[in-house]
Amino acid sequence: MVDKIGDSSIPPQNQEIYKKDFDRAVNLFQQSLAGYQQSTEPHQKDKFKDVMDKCLVVIHETIKEALKQEAQKQLKKVDQDYQKYIANNNPATLQKLNNDLDTLKS
Repeated sequence: MVDKIGDSSIPPQNQEIYKKDFDRAVNLFQQSLAGYQQSTEPHQKDKFKDVMDKCLVVIHETIKEALKQEAQKQLKKVDQDYQKYIANNNPATLQKLNNDLDTLKS
């Protein structure tokens, strides 16, 4: 999805900034998701969730500004699976969320 940044009307110098911000946010989200999944302490889980929530804001804004409709559809899947995972902490939803994130990055 990130490769589609070049398809937009954004100047080339800004495209690289969007791509870096997007990549950084997705990577940090995935790291926080792994920490959230491994943590047993509620306070620590809350901090990981806060980081993931903030990363999603960056991801949303980047896609809204720089990417095509296709990426926006994939982001909706990420949002849905993220909410399902937070609600029930199920390994199946975790795997689906990670797959969605990998698809979004590719």
